[in-house]
Amino acid sequence: MMNAPKADVETTGPGPRISLTDRVSRHPVIAGITSGLFLWSAFPPIEWSWLAWIALAPLFQLVVERGPRLRLYLGAWVGGLVFWTLSLQWVRLTDATAWVAWLAMAFAFSFWWPGFLALARLAVLRLRLPLMLAAPILWVGLEHVRAHLLSGFPWYYLGHSQYRSLHLIQIADVAGALGVSFLIALVNAWIVDLLSLPLLYKSAAGARLRPKQVARLWVLGACLGGTILYGAYRLSTADFRDGPRLALIQSNIEQKYKNDSEKNDAYPFQIREKLRALATRATAREPKPDLIVWPETSYPYGFIAIDPATSVDTLKQQVRMISENITPEFWREKQKDIAEDVYGMTDAVAAPMLVGSIVYNHKPDSFNKYNSAILVEPQSRTVQMYNKIHLVPFGEYIPFLERMPWLMFFTPYRNGYVPTLNFGDAYNLLNLGAYRIAVGICFEDTVPHLTRRFFSDAPGDRQPDLLVDLSNDGWFHGSAELDMHLAVSVFRTIENRVPLARAVNTGISALIDGNGRILQTLPRLTEGVLQVTVPLDGRVGMYSSLGDWLGLSCLAVCIGLAPVGAIYKRRTKPNAAPAA
Repeated sequence: MMNAPKADVETTGPGPRISLTDRVSRHPVIAGITSGLFLWSAFPPIEWSWLAWIALAPLFQLVVERGPRLRLYLGAWVGGLVFWTLSLQWVRLTDATAWVAWLAMAFAFSFWWPGFLALARLAVLRLRLPLMLAAPILWVGLEHVRAHLLSGFPWYYLGHSQYRSLHLIQIADVAGALGVSFLIALVNAWIVDLLSLPLLYKSAAGARLRPKQVARLWVLGACLGGTILYGAYRLSTADFRDGPRLALIQSNIEQKYKNDSEKNDAYPFQIREKLRALATRATAREPKPDLIVWPETSYPYGFIAIDPATSVDTLKQQVRMISENITPEFWREKQKDIAEDVYGMTDAVAAPMLVGSIVYNHKPDSFNKYNSAILVEPQSRTVQMYNKIHLVPFGEYIPFLERMPWLMFFTPYRNGYVPTLNFGDAYNLLNLGAYRIAVGICFEDTVPHLTRRFFSDAPGDRQPDLLVDLSNDGWFHGSAELDMHLAVSVFRTIENRVPLARAVNTGISALIDGNGRILQTLPRLTEGVLQVTVPLDGRVGMYSSLGDWLGLSCLAVCIGLAPVGAIYKRRTKPNAAPAA
């Protein structure tokens, strides 16, 4: 009896090995952090895009785990927090106090991950749907929600990580960027099924893949192969022709000078002189450009439009909304001076200019202040104008400010200044000779459903010939935001099969063709003029007419899961299916 314990020790051995999958699954927080770090690395600034195809596998593994649910959801939330904290770090650069907004955004977005986990566990564990079906549908449905909720933040879709993989991303002209996200989520789910479900069975001929694993391989192969073949076909159908010559002005003006322009009269003049010199340089080379494009709000004095029907008393009330020190007489004189300055610069360079500026629009029944793009032509005293539709919350307007004035803390504005821009409401196109131009301002080239409206609502059944974006990324000091902004904008060109020209303060100014190929760029944080000839694209993207059908379909599934799950639970016996 004394020797029995010794005999047991000698025969027990080290025991079975614990696989890496088991180790990770026993520590959901590690799984979440791994997914967060891998996925962040797939985007700028690192851009290891291949990591996106495996990054979500640890998170998706939590869907099929049977451990304590609190640990599983904690792991998913920590993973989301890691991803969004790292991805949105450029938000903190906008102001010394912006670290609060950065962390608040990261905290809010982090709940997308446990929200996905809850829906996925309901679908897989209770409703017995395959993970390869449930995961991509639910992930895309939630990405679609993020594009619309509270004005939307359609950045960092899974598909955006692949913006340089031209053959892969051509499906965006059918399903938008969400189509690429669906494919990436599908691959990640397949990896989990491959590692967690039975793989082989014994037969007379030896070990064989189980039929369900074979079916998954066929589905995966068909989706990937079909996507690449479609991409090759669409790339081969491109038949570009030379369009207008553009001169894209890239200034390198720190945002603090633009913010302080009202305090120091020298700043607006210096900014104006820089832009005037760049516009002059743009016309020094032959052939001269058909259009000179300025960045967003680059003209520092604003532009004043007063409807002749506006009475003196009405104008007096409206200018007091701008400042108590302004009189109607002073305002009309300033309107005249600004108009002469803008028209004079256009006449001097002898080329049309698309100028970014704040517009003060006075009408008998309303006063509006817009972030606008103004098309001015030589020897003409009329203008065409587009007013920005998609304003940036806390940057251009403060939502719920009257009820919650403390929200001003989350903005870069101080000393009583409140951004009070108005939303534009017209998807109007600008005419440049024979060409029709759709204009985006600031982040509008990142919003798929907004850009699409210029094409689906185009009058006369003639779509825009090109898309021009005026932006100011000077808030972000040359950070990864510049790269990410460019990456997201690539998908607008494929979705609508239209070239995109970007004129951006501090960069990255660029020309992108209808295949999503970035043809020319200017380095960040440099001042210069990008001379380009726009490659017009005669193709039409199905997305322009179909819209976000994939996102809406996936969202419908997300919404329907809860009631379906509740009905299914009532109709099954207790403990017949594991709780999600």
